[in-house]
Amino acid sequence: MSASKTKIEDALANLALRLKLESLKLNEKSETYLLFDQKFHVTCIFDADKDEFMLTSVVGELEKFSLDAYKKLLGDSFFWAGTAGARLFLDPGEGDSPDTIILKEIVPLAMFDEERLYERMEDFVNAVEYWSTEHPKLQQGGGAPSGSQSTGGFMVSA
Repeated sequence: MSASKTKIEDALANLALRLKLESLKLNEKSETYLLFDQKFHVTCIFDADKDEFMLTSVVGELEKFSLDAYKKLLGDSFFWAGTAGARLFLDPGEGDSPDTIILKEIVPLAMFDEERLYERMEDFVNAVEYWSTEHPKLQQGGGAPSGSQSTGGFMVSA
């Protein structure tokens, strides 16, 4: 096992302990999954080829060609407004299917340890919560001003 994977496994074991989970391990695809507050899904991925650890979450869907919404997503992602350091991405839907809004963060392994993973996970889940409630407002061309974000708590369930 590589030093990076060992570091990640140790940090995940510590995270599981802090979140009162039995265990938290990477599967055969080097992924693990968490559900927070019974509604926010987070996928953790270790990419051995790039030596990266990523957090990802689908935060909603957006009707195609929503220009005002695209502008807000692009601006907020660029300035990290409501993303806590993560980035917003759009996965285009097939045909008339809506686009999927994804929040993604790469946690640098050079700075990766048990405490850093816990802190990044907390910030990431808060950003997921914010964008999960913010994205419906984008459909009507609204949305909170850049820079506002949730101050909600951080709870997990297995």
